[in-house]
Amino acid sequence: MNIALWIIQIIIAALFLTTGSLKLVLTKNNLIKVFEWIEDFTEQRLRLIGAFEVLGGLGLFLPGVYSTLEILIPIAAIGLTIIMVLATFLHSKRKETKDLIFNIIVLVLLLLVVAGRLFLVRL
Repeated sequence: MNIALWIIQIIIAALFLTTGSLKLVLTKNNLIKVFEWIEDFTEQRLRLIGAFEVLGGLGLFLPGVYSTLEILIPIAAIGLTIIMVLATFLHSKRKETKDLIFNIIVLVLLLLVVAGRLFLVRL
């Protein structure tokens, strides 16, 4: 179970580090070409979302790698879960079915990490 959780954490961390970094580095006009929903947000809000995604992505694996403050892993997963719940509402409102399905899958994986790290497998 520990190995499965690590695999999930690394995949989700890579996802959020990538998407978060894009939101921090690219302009809103460039991001709209990739993500249509970007038009609903200000550039400052996109940067804030990107920063939270990068921090959450780092929080999914760095504490475990350095064997310090492992409680940050489920806390990071909870933070990313909140982002995904909000993203699910956004894509539902915009009727973006593919994005909605993807968000639900990521949300379920994040909940597995939370439950796994809090209740099943301690590092």
